[in-house]
Amino acid sequence: MAFITKRDLPFLSFAAATLSLRALPKGLRHRRLGSFGNGLGALWYRLDRSDAALTRRNLQAVLGAQLGAGQVEATARALFQTVAYSKLLNDLLPGLGLAEVQQILHIEGQEHLEQALGQGRGVVLLRWHSNLHGYIELSLLKLLGYGVVAVLGEEIEPDDSWVYQHVVHPIRRRSRRNFDVIDPNGTPQRAMLECLQKNQILMITGDTLEEEMLDMPAPQVLPVKLLGRTLPLMTGPFRMARWLQSPVVPTFVVPRPGGYTMVIEPPLALSGDNSAQGLAADLAAYVERFESYLLRYPTLWAHWRHAALLDLMKKENHQDMTTPSSFSPTFVSLSLGGK
Repeated sequence: MAFITKRDLPFLSFAAATLSLRALPKGLRHRRLGSFGNGLGALWYRLDRSDAALTRRNLQAVLGAQLGAGQVEATARALFQTVAYSKLLNDLLPGLGLAEVQQILHIEGQEHLEQALGQGRGVVLLRWHSNLHGYIELSLLKLLGYGVVAVLGEEIEPDDSWVYQHVVHPIRRRSRRNFDVIDPNGTPQRAMLECLQKNQILMITGDTLEEEMLDMPAPQVLPVKLLGRTLPLMTGPFRMARWLQSPVVPTFVVPRPGGYTMVIEPPLALSGDNSAQGLAADLAAYVERFESYLLRYPTLWAHWRHAALLDLMKKENHQDMTTPSSFSPTFVSLSLGGK
């Protein structure tokens, strides 16, 4: 195990920035959070050349026809700034109350969540794999009084350095300890089922991408069309929802001036077909909504930094992605600037 690696340097800078933000009066933290995140993200993008090049390569391969060369560069840089912002935000969450969280994250479509919970069978709240990692949404829901359990993976690997495992990662975990979190393992665990049986919210990622998925059999994983390509997606959330007859409610966190909005969409109209074709139809219904957000807010999708993204997203040679001629992505970092 290496003691420290080049990868640790930006994470240590995030930790130092978090300590600086905590030293500020609470009224100043939110205003400074955006400028800290933008500055550190831009520096990280400039220094971590391999990760930046990977992100640009993925963006160019998938969205190159829609993004000009300058936009690919700007989108990749804004993505790093969003990640930096989110890491600072997640480190600060344990000390934030409801009013402070609501300054950062508004909620839209709460009535859809209430109506779904009114059925008494729990709710599968399907989030996308955004660079915000899910902790701010989880915090808001908990502070609003909802019973909520999240399926969130650990941000650590066995080959991470000593500094990352013993200095950086414990800071990362401070937010996690405040919530009910289940580590994903690809199967419907008992805790997930119990959450829904108690009529609680099970927040789970709908667009998980792992290299192991390439070897998983149907119907555990099924192919879907996204951005003119084909990629495998887990069907577990949909199979679990069918088993318990729980509504599946998509949610997307999107930028607004000075923060974000958690958009809660109406429940998906799931197919009554229990075959693989029925599951594929359910996945397609989710991906149709997901794709529209991804096109508008590409800087929020964490998978642009995924090393195996292009291996998982197979290009469809017979079909090119088509998007409106007015396509113009929203650059999240521009909405987070603080004074």
